[in-house]
Amino acid sequence: IAQPCATTDAAVCQVDSRRCEWVGNSCKVRPCVQYLDEKTCDHDVGCHWDVSESPAICSEKYCRKLGTEAACNNDMKCSWNSADSVCKELVCSDVADQCGCNAREFCSWDAANKVCKTEEFSGCPSMDVVVVMDGS
Repeated sequence: IAQPCATTDAAVCQVDSRRCEWVGNSCKVRPCVQYLDEKTCDHDVGCHWDVSESPAICSEKYCRKLGTEAACNNDMKCSWNSADSVCKELVCSDVADQCGCNAREFCSWDAANKVCKTEEFSGCPSMDVVVVMDGS
C-alpha cells in the first residue's frame, strides 16, 4: 500500500492537494486529514470538519495555519495564545477594550457591562439568549 504524500515531485504532490501539501522541498501530509469522521476530527482543537468541500474532510483550522505570532495578530479573525504559542480563532469575549472590539467585524461592545460580545447576541440580555436547533 502506497503511503500518501510519499513523493519528491511537487507536481505529483499537488495532485492530492486535499491530503498533501508541498513544504520546502518535500511533500507532507496536511494536518488533521488522518481523522476520517466528524466526531474524531472535532475532538482535536486544531481541526474542524470542513463541509465546504465534497466529500467533507477534516482540515486544520484557519488561524492555526498562520503559524507565527505576527501573522496571527495581523488577522482580525485570530488571536495569539501566548501560553500555548498557537494562533486561535478570536472569541469576542477575549477582547478587553472597546476599540479592539469594535474593530472586529463580528463583535460589538456592550457599554453597560463593559464587555465585548459576539454581534448576533449583543442586543440580548445574557439570560435571554436562546439557541434553537432544528434536527430535520
